[in-house]
Amino acid sequence: MIIGLVAAWFLADTLGGEAGLVALGALMGVLLARLYRRIDLLEQRLKLLQPAPAPEAAPPMAQATPTPAAVRPPVPPPKATTTEDGFEDWAATLPPTLPPTPSPPRVADAPPAPAPPLEPDERSAAVTTSLAQTALAWLRGGNTIVRVGVLILFLGVAFLLRYAAEHALLPIELRLAGVALGGVVLTVIGWRLRERRRGYGLSLQGAGIGVLYLTIFAAFRLYGLVPAGLAFALLAALSAAGAVMAVVQQALPLAVLGFAGGFLAPIFASTGQGSHVALFSYYLVLNLAIAWIASRQAWKLLNLVGFVLTFGIASLWGWRSWQPEHFATTEPFLIAHFALYLYICVQYSRQLLRPDAPRGLPVVDGGLLFGLPIVTFGLQAGLVRHLPYGLAVSAAVLSAVYLVLGRWLWKRSGGQLLLLIEGLLALGVVFLLLVTPLALDERWTGAAWAVQGAGIVWIGLRQRRWWATGLGLLLQLVAAALFWDHHVRPADARLFAHAAWLSTLMLGGAALVSAWLLHRLAPNRPSDSASTPVWNRTPPAALWQAVHWGMLALGLLQLLSGLWAEVWHARWTWPRQNTQLVLLWLASAVVLELTQRRLAWPALRLPARVLWVGATLAAAGGLLDHLVSPAHQWEQFTRSGGWLAVVAVLATGLWLLRRLKGSPGDSHWLDRATGAERLLLAWFAMLQGGVLLHALAHTQIGSHLAWTALAPIVVPTALAWVLLNRTGPTSPWLRGLHAPWLVLLVLWSGLVNLGHSAAMTPLPYLPLLNPVDLGHVLALLYALRLWRTAGPLPSFWQGPAAGLAAAVAFAWVNAVLVRSLHHWSGTPMWLEGALRSDTVQMALTILWTLLALAAMLWATRKAGPAMARAVWLAGAALLAVVVLKLFFVDLASLDTLRRTVTFLGVGVLMLVIGYVSPLPPAASAREARP
Repeated sequence: MIIGLVAAWFLADTLGGEAGLVALGALMGVLLARLYRRIDLLEQRLKLLQPAPAPEAAPPMAQATPTPAAVRPPVPPPKATTTEDGFEDWAATLPPTLPPTPSPPRVADAPPAPAPPLEPDERSAAVTTSLAQTALAWLRGGNTIVRVGVLILFLGVAFLLRYAAEHALLPIELRLAGVALGGVVLTVIGWRLRERRRGYGLSLQGAGIGVLYLTIFAAFRLYGLVPAGLAFALLAALSAAGAVMAVVQQALPLAVLGFAGGFLAPIFASTGQGSHVALFSYYLVLNLAIAWIASRQAWKLLNLVGFVLTFGIASLWGWRSWQPEHFATTEPFLIAHFALYLYICVQYSRQLLRPDAPRGLPVVDGGLLFGLPIVTFGLQAGLVRHLPYGLAVSAAVLSAVYLVLGRWLWKRSGGQLLLLIEGLLALGVVFLLLVTPLALDERWTGAAWAVQGAGIVWIGLRQRRWWATGLGLLLQLVAAALFWDHHVRPADARLFAHAAWLSTLMLGGAALVSAWLLHRLAPNRPSDSASTPVWNRTPPAALWQAVHWGMLALGLLQLLSGLWAEVWHARWTWPRQNTQLVLLWLASAVVLELTQRRLAWPALRLPARVLWVGATLAAAGGLLDHLVSPAHQWEQFTRSGGWLAVVAVLATGLWLLRRLKGSPGDSHWLDRATGAERLLLAWFAMLQGGVLLHALAHTQIGSHLAWTALAPIVVPTALAWVLLNRTGPTSPWLRGLHAPWLVLLVLWSGLVNLGHSAAMTPLPYLPLLNPVDLGHVLALLYALRLWRTAGPLPSFWQGPAAGLAAAVAFAWVNAVLVRSLHHWSGTPMWLEGALRSDTVQMALTILWTLLALAAMLWATRKAGPAMARAVWLAGAALLAVVVLKLFFVDLASLDTLRRTVTFLGVGVLMLVIGYVSPLPPAASAREARP
């Protein structure tokens, strides 16, 4: 009744008459609802405790004789008991009743169901590690009205101290002593009730400790009755006492109430003229007590209350009162509180990994782990903004702290604190990446966003929050767009030591880290339920892979663009820029190939191979220079570093293909080299060998000599011959390399036969023994070797192939004749007017007749039945051409002597042909002969 009257008076005085009555009615409604709930729980429990009724029909021998009332044992007086969580069990205080008559035993009687607990267990880790469960347990446990009353009482004491400071009603010593005595009485009463009425006692203890905090601080700060040393000693002792009491009783509410009162004491009792050193020293003492408790209990709410109140009040003070001259007196407190809450974060995880701790709870306080560096770094930015490079140094120190702590925890605990260690290392890396942008200028916005996006991706993947992962990826895309839209490399910047390059490195590195995380932390299969929100359901596998490849491509593209910008601006005179680009791509390919095995990331093999292909094509671009000027090509190769590009491409290609040797049963398609890559390497080696040897001959020997004409086909044909020895009849190399090279040899034959004289100065010209004709012999041997390896052609291609071979041979023989006449009798070559020479015309007519004779003779003597008639007809056709040439060309153009020699020679040869090589019969006629 007294408490109700006091509450009504307080509410009426504060809120007014009507509002006070409404508030009092609401308070009574809460009390009635609370009482109704407890009565309902008690009724349910009594029903469970009542014995089951006896069966209707029981054997007489099973019935027991009732015990007379006179001989019944006396009933003991009721004694209050408590539930397992320490609150009073009201069922034990019911009026005593006689024990019920024992019922006969039943054969199959199910054991009674356990009674549901009246209150939640506020001491369990499942409650103390969850802010929501802690709040619900505090509201539902103990006596709610008492706890609300304690809060109101605490506020009233704070207002009383302020009122006493403004109105001298009693001597200040008596006022403070009375308030302190009230706090001590509350604490003592609460301590004595800790066994019988746990919830009630804990509430009183918390209120008493908070009142004592207020009193000591008021005596020190408002009135100066206690010196500073004694005041802080008392505060430290009170904090230690409260911490010990909370830990001994495992009372999170007590700790929260006590420490909340301690943190709010300076606010309620402040006059606006206090010293920030005294304030932060006072808070340091409180946080030391919280850190001591954190080493024994995993109380998330207590850690949160201390963290929010400490840094919140510090931020408010900094916003209103901080000046640069306060740096020396505030920076140590910021460092000390950061270290304390980092220690608390680690201790929280260690408490949940003890053997007796329940399993299945989150072992990392994510809010404290990631909120602490954000708040601390924000406050530090305000403290050091007047110092040059102050924030960069701060980021470096924070990075070192997180990295060293993560490493130390890994050595001490191994994989037990893996999630916490990963978080510490991630924060260390983030702050390490922030050092450079903070030390330079504001152009690092895009880079900082990219790093933050990578951190968000990591957190989202670790927690299976796909919407957060998507947000981090989107942030990186926006960062890349902003950066490259405004990217300008300073012309006078030092190589690899300026903001644009380092920010590019951060952008590309963040994208690559995100791609690696998408690869490592990809879900094996969707585990979404019907209740999972749409925005957080597992993406399809195809979309996941597309995003993974996209981020990988984005990261590599940004890094390579930044690298090439640096190389291009370096203006190195050696090697030339085309070779620099080739070497850059090849070095990147090697790094990616080595990294993929180290990280077990096969996806890196694809960009490595793409870069090698690009470098190969870029290095092959010198072939176009060779067509314009072989001398310039040789100059680029020898003095401008072109040889370095060729050697690097070949060495890198062989190394990559050797590592990519795989069978069709390999686990990943990226682990197997393709035929196109092997063909590209072979063609590059062949063409580069031919071009470089031709450029060498052109420069050192002379473009008009036979050695230069032979040079382009020597190395490629030799390489093709070596590869042909390792090629089977069904190998794709036949269609992709060997047959095309034979076609190129045919083209080479046509070019050299048309315009080259095969001179061997200072050596004399010798038909068939000069380099040009020896090159034809080499081509012929290669064609025969290819025919033996590949086997007979399909019937459709046999006729055209034979015709092409005969045409090439015919052209070569004619070219030998023209070259020989050019060297021995001074006749012109083909392009110089050979057909206008009478000697050449006469020689061609006789040669063609001899060739016709040879073909027809071979058809009748050596050719098989299937080819004899066709070859003989070809010879006859050539002979017909000779006859036409005699009458339409030679008769009109040759002089009398040459005309006479030509006609006599052709006539004699035709007579010989008619005698020794008649027309072979058709195949059907030969088969019809007996």
